[in-house]
Amino acid sequence: MSTSTVTTQTVHLARLHLEARSREVHRDLKDATRLHTTVQALFPDALGAAPRTATNTLHRVEREQTGALLMIQSTLPINRNALPTGYASQVEYRDLTPLLTWLAEGRVVRFRIDANPIKSVVVPGGGRGRRVPVSGEEALAWWERQAARAGLANELVLDLPQPDVLGSRSEAKRIRLRAIRFEGVATVSDPEALRTAITTGIGQGRAYGLGLLSIAPYRA
Repeated sequence: MSTSTVTTQTVHLARLHLEARSREVHRDLKDATRLHTTVQALFPDALGAAPRTATNTLHRVEREQTGALLMIQSTLPINRNALPTGYASQVEYRDLTPLLTWLAEGRVVRFRIDANPIKSVVVPGGGRGRRVPVSGEEALAWWERQAARAGLANELVLDLPQPDVLGSRSEAKRIRLRAIRFEGVATVSDPEALRTAITTGIGQGRAYGLGLLSIAPYRA
């Protein structure tokens, strides 16, 4: 998808205040594959072989003192009527077009992203490199590279380890992704690259609640 196509699309954000007493919520918060299925059920069936990519769907769970919040961002609005009964106590909607239009070189923003920092390790014998998770300084260096590609020049970065993302691709193949939350302050260096990164996500695990880059204007 070209950058010009991405920036002309309307990007929608839905914020779901999850119902703490819902059995389906408890199930989904423990299993990233089930949560992915619940999120994708909010969109039409006829989206082709890669439905998540077709709508640029990204999501992230925010665990707060008042309960869990599920953020779903996409280029097609969700169908809240497809949610399981009693799944969310409140759903808020936002059109991100004004925010994306506001972006310009030199603007200062706050950012947040849950990501899966990795590196490739050379396999003996010259095989394909194996991807392994990183943490600490290596994770911060990973985010520095990703942020630069996304049109951000970091000013302040906090790295906050999150619970591992657990799920499955089949009964025999389990998924465990290390998650780190990066948040802080950055200056916009490339508005078009940033719009693309916000719309399409960053890094691995986008189907499992990682890679959603959220920004807001920074006010000191």
